[in-house]
Amino acid sequence: MKLRLVLLPFILYLCCFTATAQLPVDTTLSLQNVVVQGTHFGGISGGELQHLTIENNLSSLTGATAEAIRQLPSLLTDIEGGITYRGSVKAGVVLNNVPYGLLEEYSGDVLIQLPALFFERITLTAFPPIGNIPDGDAGVLSLLPAVSSSSESPLQVVLGAGLQERYNAGVVAGFHPGKFHITAKYNYRREYRERSFQKTTTNNTGTTEMDNNASARPDVHLADLSVGYDLTPQDRIKAYGLYHRMAYDRYGGINNTRKNPAGEIVNKMLRHRFNRQQQDAYAAEAQWLHRPDNSQEQLEVLFNYNNFSYDENNDFKNERPETGAIIAQDQLFVDHTKNNYYFTVSYRKPFASDFLFNGGYTGRFRDESYTANAYDLKEDRWQPNETKSNTYSFERYTQMLFTSLEKHVNRFFTDIGLQVEYQTQKAEKNAQSNIRLYPRIKMAYQTKKTDELSIKYIQRVNRPYGIDLNPFTDRSDATYIKQGNPDLKNEYVHTLELTYQFSTPRLRVSPTLYYRNKQNRIMDMAIEQEGEMIWKKENIGKAQTTGFELSGNLNPVNPLTIGLSTNIYKDEIDGRQIGYNEKKSLICWDIKGNINLSITPSTMLQADGFYVSDQLTPQGKIKSHFSVNAGLSQHLLKQKLRINLSIQNTFDSLKETTIIDTEQTQMRQVRNRDARVTWLSLTYWL
Repeated sequence: MKLRLVLLPFILYLCCFTATAQLPVDTTLSLQNVVVQGTHFGGISGGELQHLTIENNLSSLTGATAEAIRQLPSLLTDIEGGITYRGSVKAGVVLNNVPYGLLEEYSGDVLIQLPALFFERITLTAFPPIGNIPDGDAGVLSLLPAVSSSSESPLQVVLGAGLQERYNAGVVAGFHPGKFHITAKYNYRREYRERSFQKTTTNNTGTTEMDNNASARPDVHLADLSVGYDLTPQDRIKAYGLYHRMAYDRYGGINNTRKNPAGEIVNKMLRHRFNRQQQDAYAAEAQWLHRPDNSQEQLEVLFNYNNFSYDENNDFKNERPETGAIIAQDQLFVDHTKNNYYFTVSYRKPFASDFLFNGGYTGRFRDESYTANAYDLKEDRWQPNETKSNTYSFERYTQMLFTSLEKHVNRFFTDIGLQVEYQTQKAEKNAQSNIRLYPRIKMAYQTKKTDELSIKYIQRVNRPYGIDLNPFTDRSDATYIKQGNPDLKNEYVHTLELTYQFSTPRLRVSPTLYYRNKQNRIMDMAIEQEGEMIWKKENIGKAQTTGFELSGNLNPVNPLTIGLSTNIYKDEIDGRQIGYNEKKSLICWDIKGNINLSITPSTMLQADGFYVSDQLTPQGKIKSHFSVNAGLSQHLLKQKLRINLSIQNTFDSLKETTIIDTEQTQMRQVRNRDARVTWLSLTYWL
């Protein structure tokens, strides 16, 4: 850690954090962790803590969670659910502020199927509270399941259907007998989805062409139960449980053609893949919350256990296209299980002269096991293939003490904090431990009642997943053959941010300048081994990103709200420590917007879209793409019934093109998914 980076924010003196609106109609505004929220529409919001209310976003109301979170400023999701925030693919994702195994390396597959309506709000912040874990370089995305209040409808039922065999059904029930507060939810989702994949790879030995089309019908079950009880007016205890299952059968036909340097075909093969996949997750949580009357004092104790298991069965058949003969057959069975234990105690106490103390302890323990068993069909018998089989285990213990002190002086606000972490981990025979300090500071100045200026510095970390450290080469998916790297180190991130909020009754604007410096940056690298393109994560060295974000909302007339967000940054990668001759840099940008219109008091229309420019990779780039979506909502029966129609990816423009251009290899890879996903849903409140 460079001393200058640690001391720099403590020398700077300027202030105030920001946030902008989702809708200027019927809104409330409170400074310090601002939430500005409208009654019908969500929109582009900005500032330190950004809130997205699912019910208020018509175009993604009946879609998946990956589609809903695209509404947040500078946050994008790709066709496989991968998240990019301010140019980073390493934003942290938590559920109720707790890290879940469900939302780690398989999170993309989960987010493109997880029903958005299951959640009440989604929040995004680049400066998380001091008690949050320091994982996620550009910030933390938190999914907050809906909890029914005593003033809301005791029962909500949702039924939805879409083109191409899409179905959705959900129920939310809330009960408040006596001192109990109970919320129970269940959601079922099924859809037919198609994927296409084309890849052309050229080197000095010739050209390989791969063409893959796959289809699947995932079934997703998601349920949770929250039971709270008021022990006293100041004390509440709560138990929470969650269950998730996603299962599907998938078929993919992979056409492989090999050509020599002269362009002549030397080999053709059709590889059939019959794939059955199931992901299960469950969680149990207990919480005690103590809040004295008329005081900011708070004591919270929370324990969470969550389990995640991934089970995949593959049957492969190699066919000669010229004759239709099956010339080889093999199988691969993968089982991956993770156990996560999370415990935290946090205490907040105000003191004289507007001081606020925060402190506590967080402990995390995880263990996971990975098993791959491969078999070849030889002489009508299934025989083990030891070269493609693997057994792997991983453990990580993380203990953290945290403390911060906040101080208000007239219009000035200062928050200085420190997280002290001790981590040990064991992967097979490789064990290591380290102690790390994560300092942070925020200084703010309120220029007017609603206008603020703030400067913030924070240090964070990206840790390799256990599977990233496994040296095994996983060939279960021919479109993405991957190999772990047991030598991966933690990636450490320093972020400096300057933000201003300007607000009038009909206009809110939030510009932000940010700088992010990374040590040991972890990135996917394509490596050619024996004619195969293998993806392997490497610490590529130093990297830095300098960017400008602008977001805001305009309410020119009461029925109309316009939201806009744009982000432009320079991404720089220094890969010289792994053999590249020079630094690479690229100016990247994205823009998104939405239009919300109340046609009548009970009829609402929303349209939104985004465009993202070329994105830098260590060996090339990911080409630009865009998307346009729309939603229409009609309330009937005195607001008890809502009909909602939405369409996603209207112009089939989400396809992702990856280019690799090195001295040894040139590759062009194109992935695409379903276009024009349309949903019609009915929601009824009892």
